[in-house]
Amino acid sequence: TIGGTSTALGTGAANTAVIIAGCSTAGIAARICNDLSLNGYDDWYLPSKDELNKLYLNSAAIGGFASVWYWSSSEYSSYDAWLQYFSYGFQYYNYKYATYYVRAVRAF
Repeated sequence: TIGGTSTALGTGAANTAVIIAGCSTAGIAARICNDLSLNGYDDWYLPSKDELNKLYLNSAAIGGFASVWYWSSSEYSSYDAWLQYFSYGFQYYNYKYATYYVRAVRAF
């Protein structure tokens, strides 16, 4: 249980910090994004549910997305978190221990 995450635009970085502070498990989506160092940047985070949807809506212009489910940093419940399907734009939730893709972002 993490608690305290939001779905709104602009909350992914705070969500990621809450998840990292509350879960020491290696290899979780939030930690993968938080620990990423790429192209000289190290301020990456896991996007919130609404940020992930905005990425989906602009995925053709952004590029690099697979037609798969991606994790968000927004919880649905203490056991589940929100996902975004980049093939059709569906959002749904699943168990936090499930394995899906991640897309790290730096700013929204």
